[in-house]
Amino acid sequence: MDEWQLPWTATCLCGQVKMKITAPPLVSMACHCTGCQKLTSGPYSLSLLLPANGFEVTEGAPEIGGLHTENQQMFCPHCKNWLFTRLPGMPFVNFRPGMLEDASWVRPIIETMTRERLPYAQTGAEFSYEGFPAPEDYGPAMAAFADHGARPPAL
Repeated sequence: MDEWQLPWTATCLCGQVKMKITAPPLVSMACHCTGCQKLTSGPYSLSLLLPANGFEVTEGAPEIGGLHTENQQMFCPHCKNWLFTRLPGMPFVNFRPGMLEDASWVRPIIETMTRERLPYAQTGAEFSYEGFPAPEDYGPAMAAFADHGARPPAL
């Protein structure tokens, strides 16, 4: 049985940008930084780290928006949904799972920037960092996600 039930399809709010995911996520994350709070108008941003070769935009043309830093936060040009983030030179995409047809199963295994967390915002993440994790910290979190991270419900 394919526990990931791939491929997945995803769309922005208005449907003008369509995406396809063909590789399972490496890890699930929540970021509590004030930038993510403002970008989402919520307590944190939720994301799935996907291999870049397992993600594609199949329709529409996302544009850079948000913080306009080296991290390319990609948005729908029409409805302005934050869809995903690319970090130049990195082999992954930080995808916003709210764009999936069903994101009800997504639970973060890592939470970052907890020093900026809103007092009521609790995620239940297994790995928690006051700032951003060091690169070597991702290995154990990715192993834990592969072992017992949340999966889509069985069809």
